[in-house]
Amino acid sequence: GGGAGGSGGGGVLGLGSSSGGPVPAPGTRRVEWHVTGTPRANFSSVVVFPYDSRTGCCTLIREYCPGSNAMLSALPGGMFQPEKHRDLLQAARDELSEEAELTGGTWVELAPAGIPQDKYSMNRLHAYLAIDCSADPAPRPRDEEELIRVEHGVPVEEVLRRIASGDMAAPGAMAAMLAVEKLRSMGLR
Repeated sequence: GGGAGGSGGGGVLGLGSSSGGPVPAPGTRRVEWHVTGTPRANFSSVVVFPYDSRTGCCTLIREYCPGSNAMLSALPGGMFQPEKHRDLLQAARDELSEEAELTGGTWVELAPAGIPQDKYSMNRLHAYLAIDCSADPAPRPRDEEELIRVEHGVPVEEVLRRIASGDMAAPGAMAAMLAVEKLRSMGLR
């Protein structure tokens, strides 16, 4: 859990600075940025696109997103927790179990170096494609604050429609689009 967005622990950093103070920008002016990140998560979050090659559909979740104060479509995901996960793949597998009640499958890392979440974040998003998962007979418990409804059998075209209509936050939308492109390159779409 914990959501794929993640923030907290913000501070002001400047160009090439880790000191927290402003740094002169190129030219004559000085600027300051509010840079956020989640050091307790090693500045890493995971998100999973679960795809069923037999049906051509995926599993989404509908979850409460406090930033927009709305229930939105999302992909299973959350923050990497070094005290709980040995690596990013384990974090992704745990989130898939916890949020989508799925396990197993064939896993493909979509962006091995991770992707910066936005220009003001030190967090990196690590996206995975999980193909042909099965129902988890003993899913991991959800975090207490998570309000989630699982949606199996969502056609990829519907995922893309939801993204275009603003019904999915940017990190999940980007990961879904990477996954769809990867499925095309694998001949599965």
